[in-house]
Amino acid sequence: MLDAKDLSAIAEIVEKAVQKSEARMVGLIQESEARMTGLIQESIQASEARMTKLIQTSIQASEDRMTRRMKKMLFKSESMLLDEMERYDKKNEKRFDKIERELNGLKDIYRVTKNEQETISILLRTMDNFEKRLNALEVKTA
Repeated sequence: MLDAKDLSAIAEIVEKAVQKSEARMVGLIQESEARMTGLIQESIQASEARMTKLIQTSIQASEDRMTRRMKKMLFKSESMLLDEMERYDKKNEKRFDKIERELNGLKDIYRVTKNEQETISILLRTMDNFEKRLNALEVKTA
């Protein structure tokens, strides 16, 4: 059988083996933690890069949709404004045509009135001349 000295030596050897094993295990755990930390950081960076790219793509697509929609709305507004302007243009054109016809009618009335006034003026001068001649004849005959 084993005496106390042998048991003590075995215990010491086992203890040293356990300490070495613990030291190795601690080293392996620390290595594993370091690798895991590196892998997690790489994974997080890759995920951030993918998310950034997805967000940028989404924002660009949204901007493109908004731009197309705004262009459509602007085109529609411009068309509506042009239609309204054309409607007012036609309305005003009719008014101007009516005013022009009325102005031409007034010009005709003015010419007729002017001719009548000249005719009346000529008739009055002729009557004055006839009266003078009549008075002269009356004086000669009297």
